[in-house]
Amino acid sequence: MTILQAINLGIRFVLELCLLAALGYWGFQLDQGLLLRIVAGIGAPLLAATVWGMFVAPKAANQLADPARFGVELTLFALGAGALWLAERPSLGAALLIAYLINRGLMGLLAK
Repeated sequence: MTILQAINLGIRFVLELCLLAALGYWGFQLDQGLLLRIVAGIGAPLLAATVWGMFVAPKAANQLADPARFGVELTLFALGAGALWLAERPSLGAALLIAYLINRGLMGLLAK
């Protein structure tokens, strides 16, 4: 593994954490009762982490092959970006999605 691949994998991990934070932020910013905000703020990132761990993670038992894996990743990051947009942080949502796409593209280029 080259140094650029290692750096890109580190950035990918940070992006995954940002995805979970975006979903949690959205949940806690809902204009609903406290109980629903807590359930959404904890449940949405937990659900995303579960899906990621089951189908996308490098050591997932049911890891999907590309292009299905890319589809799941893109869907999760699009949901995170959409969650930030709904929480009135559209520029952060766009930045998250664009950073993910650049990172994913670099992963493909650096793997060759």
